[in-house]
Amino acid sequence: MTKGLSSGIIFIIIVFNLSVFSPATASLSPQETLNQQDALMAANKAIGVDIGNHTLIDQDGNSFNIKEFIGKPFVISLIYTSCGHICPTITMNLGNAVKEAGKDFGSKFNIITIGFDIENDTPQRMKEYGQNFTDDFKNWRFATADKDTIEKLARGLGFYYKKTQGGFDHLNVVTVIDAKGKIYRHIYGIDFKPKEILGPVYQAARRDSDYKKPPALEATSIIERIKLFCYKYDESTGTYKPDYQFLTRTAVEAITIFTIIIFMWGKEIKSFFLRRFGHQG
Repeated sequence: MTKGLSSGIIFIIIVFNLSVFSPATASLSPQETLNQQDALMAANKAIGVDIGNHTLIDQDGNSFNIKEFIGKPFVISLIYTSCGHICPTITMNLGNAVKEAGKDFGSKFNIITIGFDIENDTPQRMKEYGQNFTDDFKNWRFATADKDTIEKLARGLGFYYKKTQGGFDHLNVVTVIDAKGKIYRHIYGIDFKPKEILGPVYQAARRDSDYKKPPALEATSIIERIKLFCYKYDESTGTYKPDYQFLTRTAVEAITIFTIIIFMWGKEIKSFFLRRFGHQG
């Protein structure tokens, strides 16, 4: 096999592995990546914990305490406004859940989107960001806070974030808080459907909230990593089920990469196998 063919296939394999096995985090680099298992375990341990007493500043510059939202469920989403794709996608999908909920939004639950980039996420920036997704700032607050408050809130939620050269690494997750102010569910990823938000929200409104924690998935081998990112937690059964959307996307990527290999190096591959096996017998 020629050197060019070998290098090309190695490059394709690297690209494939990066696309398939990258965790549910944003802007990760090999040097600054989070330990995905530790991050997920920290988030998992937060289930059932009280949200705490935190003072935030909303998009209009008004201070409020997060405990003001206790009495009905609410959703917390931590973002940073200069995020180019991941955070806006998460917020857009929250907006889709709001549209799906209709009159239930506000009457049965609220949302707080919090900017954790303390240097740039000012109330004005949060308002400009929020205006892209809603005009109902009464029931969907866009807030910020000082460094200590953001760090304590994030730690309490089990939310990982870390400043990097190009922005932030962070866990892609939104969190449902129940009517008692306890962390009820985490919804991971960016491409979630309205029912994935509304289901836990309506469950959290019940008095019999069970704070059921998803069983931990180990991620110490390639096979276990595949399990981690090919399966989604099903709250109704308490088990992990195949994430068909992820599996379909992965299959399409694999077919695309295979097609590229055949198109670019098909003749070399055929020649290699003919030289190696064609004259045996």
